Amino acid sequence: MKKTKQLFYLDDDHDDLSFFRDAAERLGHEVSTFTNAPDMMLDLNLAETMPDAIFLDVHMPLVNGEEILNTLKHSPDWKSIPVVMISTAYPKKLVKQFLDSGANYLMKKKPTMEDLRNSIEEALKSLSRA
Repeated sequence: MKKTKQLFYLDDDHDDLSFFRDAAERLGHEVSTFTNAPDMMLDLNLAETMPDAIFLDVHMPLVNGEEILNTLKHSPDWKSIPVVMISTAYPKKLVKQFLDSGANYLMKKKPTMEDLRNSIEEALKSLSRA
């Protein structure tokens, strides 16, 4: 039996948040979704236990995913939380940049529920091997 994981997902698109939540919950995981960085950071500050992984959308207004990644990886309380960056595309320059900044996995947004579930499973398997 798979262990239920607590996942955080930050994305400014409500449809993407709902789609991700549905996919992850069908896999048996618990998901907290956020539309802005301050709300997610507040929940991290108040959490009794840290999430098993944080999924961050790359392209967001005000504070983008890379800035949030840098904040997480420079915090003594949060730097050990695995971070998955999510985008529709990853130019080679961005791949190196995100990995150098501490991202644990890069995941492309998927158009179907099955593809998204498979991507989430692959990301979580990769994190558990790391």
